[in-house]
Amino acid sequence: FTKISNAGNPLPSTAALGGGANDWACTFDNVTGLMWEVKTTDGGLRYQAHTYSWFSSDGGNNGGATGTTNGGTCAPAGNCDTEKYTVLINTSLTGLCGHKDWRMPHLKELESIVDRGGIYPAIDGAYFPNTPASFFWAGTPYAASPADAWYVDFSTGQVLYGGRSFGYRVRLVRAGP
Repeated sequence: FTKISNAGNPLPSTAALGGGANDWACTFDNVTGLMWEVKTTDGGLRYQAHTYSWFSSDGGNNGGATGTTNGGTCAPAGNCDTEKYTVLINTSLTGLCGHKDWRMPHLKELESIVDRGGIYPAIDGAYFPNTPASFFWAGTPYAASPADAWYVDFSTGQVLYGGRSFGYRVRLVRAGP
């Protein structure tokens, strides 16, 4: 993994989280070529405790059902679904880590950051700090039921599916450095 600054530049492994342009805000996976958002503890937009319902208005991506709007608990209020969160990140003044092409991860992508040797949380805390041992939505609908979507339980690394109305956490991804 490589730490990435909020401006989009590689950082040393000793870099700390923060709010400035040169502070660590994303993690690049050197194996998969995916860049991941890093959660914060500051109560802001990327706050670790915020939850979102699963929602996608894209008929080609939602498995035939849009999901639930604003079904989580987040700030700013009224934006607590996966689609609105993605839009907020991509329309912010500078985007995130110098990019404005963030999206929900496919199930296999989200599974790729599970640390199979860890639990509570089952993720590398050195590169994905502030990750609650909790459920994180994948952008993948559950084909057998339009009311459900896939998620990863970062307590244990299990892959499960559940109702799109539930308030789970989100970690956005993008391709490339």
